Amino acid sequence: MSVTTPLDSATLGDLRTAVTGDVLTPDDDGYDDARALWNGRIDRVPAVIVRVVSTDDVAAAIRFAREHDRQLAVRGGGHHVTGSALVDGGLVVDLSGLTGIDLDVDARTVRVGAGCRVSDVLSATQEHGLAVVCGSAAHNGVAGSTLGGAIGWVRRAHGLGVDGLRSAEVVTVDGEVLTASADENPELFWGLRGGGANFGVVTSFEFDCFELGPEVAVAQPIYPAPDDETVRDLLGQYRVFVADAPREVTSMAIVTSIPPLPFIPQEAHGAPVVMFYATYAGDSAEGEEVMRPLREFGEPAMDMSSRMPFLAIHEIANELFPVGNRYSWHSLYADELSDDLLDRVTTTAAARPEGEASVEIWHLGGAVSDVAPDETAYAHRDAEFLVNVGATWVDPADDEAHLSWAESSWGTLRESPATREGFYPGFPGFVTGEERARMAYGDNVARLADLKAEYDPENLLRSNLNVTPAR
Repeated sequence: MSVTTPLDSATLGDLRTAVTGDVLTPDDDGYDDARALWNGRIDRVPAVIVRVVSTDDVAAAIRFAREHDRQLAVRGGGHHVTGSALVDGGLVVDLSGLTGIDLDVDARTVRVGAGCRVSDVLSATQEHGLAVVCGSAAHNGVAGSTLGGAIGWVRRAHGLGVDGLRSAEVVTVDGEVLTASADENPELFWGLRGGGANFGVVTSFEFDCFELGPEVAVAQPIYPAPDDETVRDLLGQYRVFVADAPREVTSMAIVTSIPPLPFIPQEAHGAPVVMFYATYAGDSAEGEEVMRPLREFGEPAMDMSSRMPFLAIHEIANELFPVGNRYSWHSLYADELSDDLLDRVTTTAAARPEGEASVEIWHLGGAVSDVAPDETAYAHRDAEFLVNVGATWVDPADDEAHLSWAESSWGTLRESPATREGFYPGFPGFVTGEERARMAYGDNVARLADLKAEYDPENLLRSNLNVTPAR
């Protein structure tokens, strides 16, 4: 645990007077709960956490950080897998209290506060058979997911979360409150759609909704995978399936071990498997038939395919990736599932440490690729797949083994000719410096740097996947 430089009582008194929300320091009750993140591997000690309740609070907190030379971090409602929501010795603008939701059923729009999670939004919209793309797990924060692009469970039919974004309310580092949309501050709107928290603190998002659910067809077969040959065969069958899959089907393949979930027999815990997970954005009966091949790759160890509420699909991740476990997730894009890439996925997965580590293949394409790479800050539109190395464990004593495996696996996969120099901002790679931003934002990085120079020339907002301001 790092040591923070405390702020004196008079200075803190000024901050408490300036904001309506709670101001927490290491001496206050509730501080340790306030700094705890979903990723239990993160242990950082901010000097002060401001739990804002309004845009005025956000502006006051930013002003305080500037005046007292404190590094600034922004916390939304969700994962923060890299720990970017906290900064040692700095000030955290905690947006988790901004959970208002305003749904206009007739207009099919919804405005959500920056502290909302996916479960909050879908709970409101699904009552009316409406949905938005806002991340793949119920405890994802809508803010962080959307600002990185938002790869959801109906992405091939409805695109990314940023494709449904109509507008955003933003507090700049100068304390100005702006609306970013296609008509107001359009260049800022472009940058927010995939460029992360680099240009201001977003306090609310307005999305277009689409009709879906509340029940959808889901395929969830789990195949035993006792050896590399079996894993490779199953991945090869998946390659055939996705080659002809309609855009209504969004799917992924996961090479992992059976997690210790309460509804799974204890004797099966830890068994090596290949899981397939797919949703159908359309008629459920039609979807069951279209996704049937996923269930016929062999004899499943389990098959939990069914029709289920759209919200429940996202809640599965809450069980698989609970709060407090230790995580290190890293990704790269691929243009095809070549023999070489599938061989590398197989061998890296075979070397995973004991526990719940995984190598995943996410099918993209479809509506994601309908948008030009320069139309939003999210640049990797034409990538057909996302490959993710997911290290997940519980015991801090296992840190070195899991982190070493994740880094070596990511490096091995990166050497495949089928992959490209890029990664999804939500699952960053191991590179640092200027290369990190270039890989995340692709050919859009120069335009983002110009935007950064306009809205945050001092780079106050740098506890993120940072874009350096153009000079």
